[in-house]
Amino acid sequence: MQFNSRIKNFSLTAVIGCVALLSVGASTAQQPVVPAATLEVAPATIVDAQPNYVMEQPAPPREIPFLPTMDRSAYDAAKALANSYASGAVKPFTEAFAPLATPVIKLTNFNGHSSTEGLRPPDTHGAVGTTHFVQITNSHIDMWTRQNTQTLPLAKSVTLATFFGYTAETLFDPRVVYDSTWNRWIVTADAFPESATVQRFFIAVSTTADPTGSFFIYNLNVTFFTGDFYDFPQLGMDQDAVLFTANIFNGTSFHGADFFAVAKARLYNGLGFSVPVFTGLVGTLAPPIVRDQNSSTFLIAAPPSGTTFSKYTARDTSKATTLTGPVSITVPSYSVPPSAHQPGTTKLLDTSDSRFVNASTQSGNDLWQTHTIALGSFPGPKFYRLDTSANTVSQSGFYFASATSDDFNASIAANDAGNCFVTWTSTDASAGRNAQVRLSGKLSADAGIAAGPFAFTSPTFYHPSADNPERWGDYSAVTTDPLDPTRAWLVNEKINPGGLIWGSRIVRFGF
Repeated sequence: MQFNSRIKNFSLTAVIGCVALLSVGASTAQQPVVPAATLEVAPATIVDAQPNYVMEQPAPPREIPFLPTMDRSAYDAAKALANSYASGAVKPFTEAFAPLATPVIKLTNFNGHSSTEGLRPPDTHGAVGTTHFVQITNSHIDMWTRQNTQTLPLAKSVTLATFFGYTAETLFDPRVVYDSTWNRWIVTADAFPESATVQRFFIAVSTTADPTGSFFIYNLNVTFFTGDFYDFPQLGMDQDAVLFTANIFNGTSFHGADFFAVAKARLYNGLGFSVPVFTGLVGTLAPPIVRDQNSSTFLIAAPPSGTTFSKYTARDTSKATTLTGPVSITVPSYSVPPSAHQPGTTKLLDTSDSRFVNASTQSGNDLWQTHTIALGSFPGPKFYRLDTSANTVSQSGFYFASATSDDFNASIAANDAGNCFVTWTSTDASAGRNAQVRLSGKLSADAGIAAGPFAFTSPTFYHPSADNPERWGDYSAVTTDPLDPTRAWLVNEKINPGGLIWGSRIVRFGF
């Protein structure tokens, strides 16, 4: 199998709280990668960020931009076409199935972090562990104990600058996952470039199961070619390694996605590493959260429009990773979604392109994903249960709040029983409904995902600036509960009173 790829190597040695640079080499796509060089870095102190020591980062001059992977003029034209259809219509179809069960909220439903540093969108993300829920947004990380999420103060709340010990440039595009096998938290964030040859990407790994304690901090320079911009990084893991992907731009030109994997044995012990970096891949490339011991790890990408997804297969991710692909998986035709309408205003909300905005779930031959695409004149999330052995679609379908709602900003997770959980945002201008945090899911045998309940309805529309559409998202998160596989926790964006700043909502739900 062939794929369009540049492969580079970087090597990094023990970097607890230190800056480490990447050394670059090249080789052909079908041959093992040989590291070009090794940079030796002395171990440093472990970082234990405390709320009473607050570091502030510089704020960008305006909102963090959205970068489509297709040509910008083509993307703008596709969005204009999607938005050109007459409003007030109803969707081409409604749900035609009777689910065996629909998830419901399980006691926990509370406010998460709100905008405090002036950055937008929030890029809200989170994960649940055995003792805590951790939320991360642009510029902040917040931690709650599972038992006292609504009755006691936060277990910990610090700026990203404090957490990573970095103030040179604005941090953004954060992610957090919990490794329930090894009881470790992994946190990542990007920084705007310091120069044409330096852009920082941070990886933090907890030294114990307690996220309020200390972390190993890795500081990587991810500028492999002068002028490149490392954007929309994603975070996943398999049995042996932690997985990292990102979109690479040079100016307005998209240069493909990057992928690398680092052995847990090294990251979880604060050790240095030397790994191959695969480049020029199909964007936006979503890594999986692998729930079993599969020797193959599957990464998936949905181009902005088309009739296929691109699947890559990674092996030996903890050693010298090999990557093959892409293999095409045929799906029904899809295209970029229209923007979302809000009641009482002509302000639209940005629904992004058709990318997968969060990690897949991989278990056995199943690979679960969801994205927002055009559903007639509406944006609508669609889920997929892909068979990675046959490279076919086992199950798929749209899900939405109502026949007249705009639905977007979706994420999905699944458990080992084949039951899935989703969260998304929904508005309905015709019904006078502002942005809602919604949730649903399906049991394995269900044909599709029903509308499900809403966790929160924003009191007003969103109008923080003169931009139209307003930035939203760019992503949400839902993770299965390591203590109860019939439960999941979500975090998603909401609008605070007044409509000028964003907030977030955290919910525990399940069957």
